Amino acid sequence: MRMSRFVVQSACVLAMVCGGSAYAEKIRLVYSDVESELYQLGNGTQIANPPGAAIEILNQAAKEAGVEIEYVRLPVKRSFDEMQQGKVDGGFMYSFKEERLPFGQYPMKAGKPNPAYRMTTLTYSIYKLAGSAVNWDGKAFTGVGNGAVGFNSTYSVGSDLAKLNVRTEEAKTTEQNFQKLQTGRIVAYAMQDHTADLFISEHKLTNIEKIPAPLSSKEYYLMLSNQFVQKNPALAEKLWQKVGEVRDAKLKEILKKYM
Repeated sequence: MRMSRFVVQSACVLAMVCGGSAYAEKIRLVYSDVESELYQLGNGTQIANPPGAAIEILNQAAKEAGVEIEYVRLPVKRSFDEMQQGKVDGGFMYSFKEERLPFGQYPMKAGKPNPAYRMTTLTYSIYKLAGSAVNWDGKAFTGVGNGAVGFNSTYSVGSDLAKLNVRTEEAKTTEQNFQKLQTGRIVAYAMQDHTADLFISEHKLTNIEKIPAPLSSKEYYLMLSNQFVQKNPALAEKLWQKVGEVRDAKLKEILKKYM
């Protein structure tokens, strides 16, 4: 018993000398300084309390992988620059786009992103003023005329809209886009439906309609920097795997708290 106590006490002293952390490694992850309801709460550089579902998923995944996360919030474009330069070890939540590959790595399988390791799946829908002639049938827009379809700055849906031969206009926040829709500066708004639906409900926007056919459905991932993956390939794979496991086990339960 004396030996057991000595071993435990020695381990505790060693942990304090090494900084008090029980984790094998500390990593820095970056995410947007603009709120994405349910998943990333708050605006600015501070980590909100509660932080959002994405951060909760990552915290649990990191704990199971034996790492500690330091979070950094930055504008999206700067986030990619920091990741490319190896100043942060990764970032989230990002859908797959080939033009993002120079910035870091997605969890891949057979040359494609591995959906088993995704953080979540989000659906984009089209919103319009009630009674508007604008429509989306799942393949093409009608009734848009010379009007613009709005989207949130830096969101990947902007490039999707550009391929559909409609004029687009961006704004920084969901609130700004709904204001533009209400005032006629845009004729439709493409947004993640969990965020848009919640905003409409909270602000009682009774004159806004959601078009039934979804614009798109995308998986979102934790990206890791090329430098981190090259240095820690096994840890990178383990962290991605844990993200998938936590998502399957906990996401619905976590989202309920925020809804």
